[in-house]
Amino acid sequence: MKRVNLLDYYELAETLQSAKQSLQADSQKAGSVFFGTMSLPPKLTKFIESDNGFTTSIRAANELLAAVNEWSVAHLYIDGKYSAEKFDEEVHNWQYSAISKKIDAFRSVFEAECHDIDIYSVGQIAIYKTQALVAEGASIIPEEYRRDVPEAALSEFNSAGKCLAFDLPTSCGFHALRGLELVMDEYLKEFGVDTKKLKNWFAYITEAKKLIDDPAASPKPSPKVAAMLDRMRDLDRNPLMHPRDTLDTNGADQLFKLAAITVGELVRDIKRVKQDQAVALLASAAGAALPS
Repeated sequence: MKRVNLLDYYELAETLQSAKQSLQADSQKAGSVFFGTMSLPPKLTKFIESDNGFTTSIRAANELLAAVNEWSVAHLYIDGKYSAEKFDEEVHNWQYSAISKKIDAFRSVFEAECHDIDIYSVGQIAIYKTQALVAEGASIIPEEYRRDVPEAALSEFNSAGKCLAFDLPTSCGFHALRGLELVMDEYLKEFGVDTKKLKNWFAYITEAKKLIDDPAASPKPSPKVAAMLDRMRDLDRNPLMHPRDTLDTNGADQLFKLAAITVGELVRDIKRVKQDQAVALLASAAGAALPS
C-alpha cells in the first residue's frame, strides 16, 4: 500500500508540456534547448524510482531521460566538460526532435496505462487526519506514553488505524484489542507475574485482582486499571471474538480510542510502580525508612 501524491503527477505533466513547447522552434540556441528540458530529469527520476505500478510507463520514462541526457552530452560538452561556446551554438529542430518524440511516446504509454491503475480516495473518519490514520495509527496514544509501549503493540495500533481508514471497522477493533493485550502482558510482568501461562484476558485480569487482594503483595496493580480491563473484556473483547458480532465505523472508532486510553492508564501505572521502587531504593541506600 502506498500513498499517492497527485501533485507529483500534475507537476510531471506540466514539465512535459513545457518541455514539449520549448522544442517547437525550427532552430534555437543549444542553451535554450537545455533550459527548456532541464526540469525533466529530476521529475522523470522521481517517477522512475517511485513504487507507482506504472511498469510500462517507467520504461518509456527511462528512454526519455536517456534521450535528454544524451542530447546534453552531445551538444553541450567537449571531452566530458561543459562548453560555453557550444551553449551558444545554433541547433536545428532535427537535432533535438528525438526528445520531442520520446515525450510523445511517454505520454501515450502513460495515458494507456492509467486505465489499468486503480487509485482510491479515502474520506476522513471522525476528527482524524486520513494520512495520520494510515501512516501512524499508534499516534492516538499520547507521545509521553507511546515511548514506553512495546513495538509489537504499536504495530497493532498502526494496523488498527489503517483498518479504520479503509472502512474495515471490525478489523480495527481486533487489532486495537491485540495491541492492548500486548501492553497488558508487559504490565503484569512489572508485578512479577509469569505471563507465559496466561492464555486469555480472564486469566490476566484474575492475576491482577489476586495481587490487589493480597495484603502481602507489593507493589500492587491499580484497581482502576483492573476494572477498566475487566469492563473491556466483558463488553468489547469477548463479544468481538464471536463471528456474529461486528463493529460499524462509529463502534470501531470508540473502541480504538478506548483501547488507547486504557494503554495510557497501564503505562502510567507502570511508571508509578517504577517511581515508587526508585524512591524505595534511594531511601534504603540512605538508611531511611519510607513513610507509612
